Amino acid sequence: MLYRLLSLSLLLMSSALPAAAAATGNSCLVCHENRQKMKELGFPHFAVTQQEVQAQTRMPADCNQCHLGNPEAGSKEEAHKGLARLQLVRKKGLTADITTPRKFPLEYGADQSNRLQIVTERDGKKVGDASVAAIQWHDKTADMLTQNFETMRKTCGSCHPGEFEEFSHSTMATNAKQSQYKGWTDPKRGPHNCGPWFEGNFDGMQANTAVPMSQEAHKVNQKACNTCHVGCLDCHFNPQPKDAKNQSVGAHSFAKTPPSLSCYGNGRASICHAGPEDRRRGAGYFGASFSFPEGNQPDLHLKAKVGCLDCHESTRTNKKLGHASVVRQAEGSCVRCHQQAVTKHAASLHRKLTCEACHIQQVAGYQGTYWGPGKIGGVVTPFFKFKAYYGIMPQPILIRDQKGRWIPVKPFPMAAMNQKASPFKPGLYWRYPAGLPAGERSDDAWAYTGLHGGLPENNKALTWIQIDKMSHKLGKARNCDSCHADLLTGSQVQQVTWEYTDPGAEAFKGSHTVVASKHSLKIKDIQALERIELEKGYTLSAFAPWAYLDVWEVSGDFSIPVPADKAAYTVLKSDLKKARASKLLH
Repeated sequence: MLYRLLSLSLLLMSSALPAAAAATGNSCLVCHENRQKMKELGFPHFAVTQQEVQAQTRMPADCNQCHLGNPEAGSKEEAHKGLARLQLVRKKGLTADITTPRKFPLEYGADQSNRLQIVTERDGKKVGDASVAAIQWHDKTADMLTQNFETMRKTCGSCHPGEFEEFSHSTMATNAKQSQYKGWTDPKRGPHNCGPWFEGNFDGMQANTAVPMSQEAHKVNQKACNTCHVGCLDCHFNPQPKDAKNQSVGAHSFAKTPPSLSCYGNGRASICHAGPEDRRRGAGYFGASFSFPEGNQPDLHLKAKVGCLDCHESTRTNKKLGHASVVRQAEGSCVRCHQQAVTKHAASLHRKLTCEACHIQQVAGYQGTYWGPGKIGGVVTPFFKFKAYYGIMPQPILIRDQKGRWIPVKPFPMAAMNQKASPFKPGLYWRYPAGLPAGERSDDAWAYTGLHGGLPENNKALTWIQIDKMSHKLGKARNCDSCHADLLTGSQVQQVTWEYTDPGAEAFKGSHTVVASKHSLKIKDIQALERIELEKGYTLSAFAPWAYLDVWEVSGDFSIPVPADKAAYTVLKSDLKKARASKLLH
């Protein structure tokens, strides 16, 4: 009897639905294609037809092939069991909320860096949901916010098994770069601005940390890392406002070739490559609202509509590469569009300079970063990243790389507090040896400057200079004097200004000077230009060890060769036509 009543109920419910939904018996369609029913349930924004979805995804998949669940179930609870859905990462504990239905749909803003917005209701008005730290798609784990390979295998991988298999072994999927940093004192890779890979390294890190570190804090630190590491949807899912004139545009839109914005988190704040490029290095592709401070000029290739995959080789241009294996180095790509300039440059006096050495200016982003006691997701940790020393270095510093080429870098001071010992000797180190294949190396360096006491608390500070290579934000070439201002010693001097806006103190402005000379690379005169007002529970040494230490210097020749004929230089620098004719430059 109960079975007959249930069947009759479903039959009556189905009778008012589109014929396709009733014919399939798919409970996803029975509910979600019925706009009136979804409105009555309080979720009109979850009403969608299979025809709409397939037009937007350009794939013939049913709802459950992407979202799992049980389309044969007769109740909402059973149908939604195991459902893969958008996850809201709450600020408290960085916990993914996968059960609370969203009362409002995703909203789309004009700001590219925060294009996708979660809203809630307050006093009868829609406002941004301040409890949400991040948005992530359903191919991530809710507990650790990292790639959910089982979900990817069951969803994307069910139709694209070859691509899924290749992606699973790619640098992106395995987090192959960052996971190699085992701690602040890892002898192979050294300390890194992003911090160590906390997962699996608790015992080693705790043994060298002078203050207690809980497993919970360790876990939350790792969660913060994981939000940047990608699944299938981060690259290919491209939700947009619905367009009445274009049925392929909407909340279920996909892109076969990942758009450049997807490399920058696709409007979900400064994540993925937006972090290391515009936030950390400060010389990114998009700039503008992605830059810190906001408004830094973007790479000129953005306006020219030259995208990431036009320069960085991928399976689109090289079928031998596995899916999601994008070549980091794009050294050979300039010649595709600038053959004449590249040919002339190779024959010029400046042939040992990379293109970006001249064509990158105004380097923004971090101008100092310090790891000390603080809170992440409300959890006390000895390693909060105090990073918001945002400012401008007018010109990059040029240094010789492992191949003898001159490359542009942004040196800035760093420290990890409460360290007991260090295996390093002061000096300059390269992150990855030059002999590695292009896909496995980078041209970044770092300079170890010591393990120092002298702090009133949080001793000792492991200090280094982060030396990241600049590769994007290409634009008008810097002038001759920006490199050759010192015609006697070839020293490079950059005055850097910044503003601190992280926890620990009220916002304050400051500055420092970077000097690259024949004797050393030094960051000196780090100072606050305003009174520092500490916030309750914080110590100055946690986020500003520079107030007590003057230690960021590494020996070596970091000067630029001076012109042999200074008189000729004075003439040629003001006459580019003569300079080109003399093969001084291209």
